[in-house]
Amino acid sequence: MTRRTARLYALAAATVSLGAVGAGTAFAETPTSCQAKYVCLADGTVFGGPAASYPDTPTDSQITARQIVEDCAVDRQADAPGVACGFYPYGEPETKGYGPWEPLTADYANCRGGNEQNNITYSDHSEYTTSNSVTVGASVEVGLSELVKASLRTDYQYTWGSSEGTTQSFSAFVPKAHKAHLQHRYQRQQVTGVLWIDYEHTGTGPLQGHGHHYWALTDFTATSPVKDVDDQTVKDQVSLSKPQPVAADDCAG
Repeated sequence: MTRRTARLYALAAATVSLGAVGAGTAFAETPTSCQAKYVCLADGTVFGGPAASYPDTPTDSQITARQIVEDCAVDRQADAPGVACGFYPYGEPETKGYGPWEPLTADYANCRGGNEQNNITYSDHSEYTTSNSVTVGASVEVGLSELVKASLRTDYQYTWGSSEGTTQSFSAFVPKAHKAHLQHRYQRQQVTGVLWIDYEHTGTGPLQGHGHHYWALTDFTATSPVKDVDDQTVKDQVSLSKPQPVAADDCAG
C-alpha cells in the first residue's frame, strides 16, 4: 500500500473527503472551520486533506494541491471570477528561529591586497515578504500573504507580512587572494491552517474544480519574517561569508 493510498483510506474512514460537490448547497457558500483541521458545509459535508493525499497530475474528478494553491493566488491577486478562497489558521504563529544565510551582495575578490579600498560594504534596507509553500514534489511559492494575514486573529496581524530590515550599513575586509560576500538572515514565524477553495464551475478548464465545487488543503504552512512589535521592522543579522580562495578568472583584467 502506498503512502498516498494509506492517507486516502484514513480520510475515508473518518468520513472526510478531499473535495465536495456540495449537493443542495449553492456556489459561494463560505465553508466553516470544523473538526480542528477541516472545513464543513452547511449540509454537514466535511472535506480536506494534506498535499500528499492529492494526485501529482489532475483528472476529471481530482485536482492537484498545486492547483489549489496557484488558483488561490490568482484569486487573491486579481479577484478571479468564479473562484473564492480562504484560510483558517489552526492557532497563532510560532517562531521558528533564524532562517538560512542568504547573499546580500555579489562576491568581492581581493586580488591585490590592501586595506580600506578592499572593504566590502552594504548600505540599504532589505525588503522582507511573506512566502507560502506546499511541497508536492516541488516547492510552490505564491503571493498569499494578504489572505493569510487577514485570516489571523487581530492580536497577531501586526507581526505578519512585509517589512523593511533594520540594516543601514555594514562593512567587512576580504583577505588578499580571497573572495567573499555579505550575507544576512532573519527570524521566521510560521502559521499552519487549512486552505479552502470554492469553484463555481466543476469542469477541467482553467480555474475550474475538476468535478467538485469545494476542495481544502490541510496543514498548509505560511512563513513570514518576525517583525518587531514597536517599530515593525525585521531584526536581520548581517555577516561576511566564509572567504574562499580566488580562482584565476576572478582576477582577470
